[in-house]
Amino acid sequence: MELPESVTIVEMLPRDGFQRYSHFIPTDEKIEIINALSETGVDEIECTSFTHPKAVPSLRDADKVATRIKRHDDVCYRALVPNAIGMERAIEADVDKVNALVVISDSYRQKNQGMSLDENLEEIEAIVELADGADIEVEAGLGTSFFCPYEGEISQDRTLSVVDRVLEAGVDEVTLATTMGMADPRQVTAMLTTLFDQHPDADVGLHLHDTNGMSLANTLAAMQCGVNRFDASVCGLGGGTILPGGLGDVGNTPTEDLANMLRDMDIETNINFDQLTEVAETVAEQLGLGTPSRMLMGGTRKQVLAITNAEPAPKR
Repeated sequence: MELPESVTIVEMLPRDGFQRYSHFIPTDEKIEIINALSETGVDEIECTSFTHPKAVPSLRDADKVATRIKRHDDVCYRALVPNAIGMERAIEADVDKVNALVVISDSYRQKNQGMSLDENLEEIEAIVELADGADIEVEAGLGTSFFCPYEGEISQDRTLSVVDRVLEAGVDEVTLATTMGMADPRQVTAMLTTLFDQHPDADVGLHLHDTNGMSLANTLAAMQCGVNRFDASVCGLGGGTILPGGLGDVGNTPTEDLANMLRDMDIETNINFDQLTEVAETVAEQLGLGTPSRMLMGGTRKQVLAITNAEPAPKR
């Protein structure tokens, strides 16, 4: 099995997680959590979104958050930007990188951004131009890369045609997003195999939701294809569109689950696992999330051995 020696983990809680949380999290609390995440060794943190406050009221304090957090030299602080206006705000906040949103599905894009694909890609070109002048990296985050809740399965050719166009526009990285979490390892393998055949030098990552319980399986499939950068969110907070009946209301890959799997597989990350666990437990308690990840619920190998060696075996 061909696997990477190391993996870059991008922490999405402060943007994707807080964006979807039902209550507004006070600015000081957001900053406190981001500062704690910075201490865990995570490689990148998507700290906020420079979207219009009316569109995402839960992140209406984006400028304050981005400028008041305590930054570490070895952590990349990035923000989501939907357009050139958001990019200008990101430059003012002195972020290191931006996640420039592109949506593959026409139906989802119209509902989410109110623009055509060509208009969306024009915004990407403007973002890249502004970023070049400010020495900021640009990642193109491709929403609905595999599936759309309104259109169904998105064809591989359709997604890869957008990959072609954002790379032509000059983005530094491309991240494919399973916006509704409906991808499976077969689809992920087929998509990435073809992508790397066409663009062998592309810097490609994955943003995986766990709606169908396959995010870690999809991570493994992607690693076997050569991907070594993954988005995740502490406690799995965040996720895609919520549909009637609560469908889709499942979050991202929990960072602690991803880090635990990679550690057990001897794949290097910069994560201090104990510190990450402490942050996950604190966030779960502060936000009243219960035990939202497998690691918090079931523990690690080390924890299981410590308990079983200290306690008598359970009676049958």
